[in-house]
Amino acid sequence: MSNGAATATAGAQAQLRKKVKAKAGQSGIALFRWLTRNPVWDTFILLCIVINAAILGYDAHFGGVNPYHALIEQWNMYFLWIFTVELALEFLAQGPKRYFRNGWNVFDVLVVGVCYIAVNPAIAALRTLRVIRVFRLVSAVPQMRRVVEALFNAMPGILASFAILAVVFYIGAVMGTTLFHSDAGFRDLGQSLLTLFALSQFDGWGETIARLQSSYSFAWFFVLSFTVIAAFAVLNLFIGVIVEAVQAAPQEELKEDIEEVQGEVEEIAEAQEDAAVVQQRILEEVRALRAELAALRGAPPPAA
Repeated sequence: MSNGAATATAGAQAQLRKKVKAKAGQSGIALFRWLTRNPVWDTFILLCIVINAAILGYDAHFGGVNPYHALIEQWNMYFLWIFTVELALEFLAQGPKRYFRNGWNVFDVLVVGVCYIAVNPAIAALRTLRVIRVFRLVSAVPQMRRVVEALFNAMPGILASFAILAVVFYIGAVMGTTLFHSDAGFRDLGQSLLTLFALSQFDGWGETIARLQSSYSFAWFFVLSFTVIAAFAVLNLFIGVIVEAVQAAPQEELKEDIEEVQGEVEEIAEAQEDAAVVQQRILEEVRALRAELAALRGAPPPAA
């Protein structure tokens, strides 16, 4: 009986240790988590990205004949190794589950992976992909991340605004082609679309309306109406949608942080519940052992 109780207790303790290790694996290693959350480390990585971008621009401007070309190629590899080590440390700090749950981590992995493909000297065209590593500047700066996330969050509104703008341009092109078919800028539907796009950007606006007015006295009304609708109304929808998304971005980020903290609290609570269950089992086994010892001695079992 005592051997069975000891075995059950040992099994319960092993099960608890396994769960604790599993949860530690999800949250990463504390040492690497401290290192990657250090402002000095973040500043170092940011400087590496900026310096790497600068030397890539210098090499592209002066070409392979510049005297520092070989040195730049060597440092490009050094920076690529630094970024690879950074990804490995972030992976160890966060753990597999939390690391791949963050879309920016996946973005960094893809960027660094493409950069490894770009170092292949056999295909010269792939070498231009080295500059993609500058995109890591977006993921390294929190303010830039919020702007990009806001743009993605605003994408449904941007697509809806673009659809409205496309309808406005199509109606204007059909009307312009029908009304001013003899003019070079409205000879066909494609040319009308290009002319209207230039008008919406106020490119040659005065010249176009003066040219049309010489043959069509009502041209000013059409051009003015289209410009007001397309340039001042519909195009400003993009700005409104993006501004709204940027303003909502901090709230979304705060909501994600709260959800992450809640997840950690739930994991801690679950671990505490498991520890309480194991403790209760151990107490029951100890009581059983005391009862057996009392029975062997001929004394009444102790009260529970």
